[in-house]
Amino acid sequence: MKVLVVVDMQNDFVNGVLGTKEAEAIVPKVAKKIESFEGKIFYTRDTHEKNYLDTQEGKLLPVPHCLLKTGGWELVPQIKRLAGESKIIDKPSFGSVELCYEINEELLDEEALANGE
Repeated sequence: MKVLVVVDMQNDFVNGVLGTKEAEAIVPKVAKKIESFEGKIFYTRDTHEKNYLDTQEGKLLPVPHCLLKTGGWELVPQIKRLAGESKIIDKPSFGSVELCYEINEELLDEEALANGE
């Protein structure tokens, strides 16, 4: 089974407090990849609480970003539209154990189907 992971395509990283012209430029390319992809798609969102600046990451990168339930935390509109009802995994840092579990579950389900279980 093919899996595509769309990582942190959020307003704050694209055109918000940590956004760049380069990030804005890739949005249409990412959208095109999503539209043409035949397989399971997972999305991640960098997710921080209001106390972000008090966290270890916040002390190293003292720029409040991707605060839960804010506009900057949301996926950019073009990607959000494509995500629809897909699984979106909120993660507090760079990696995500939950993402690994979700992908593993999909692969196990696929294997069970292939084996007729």
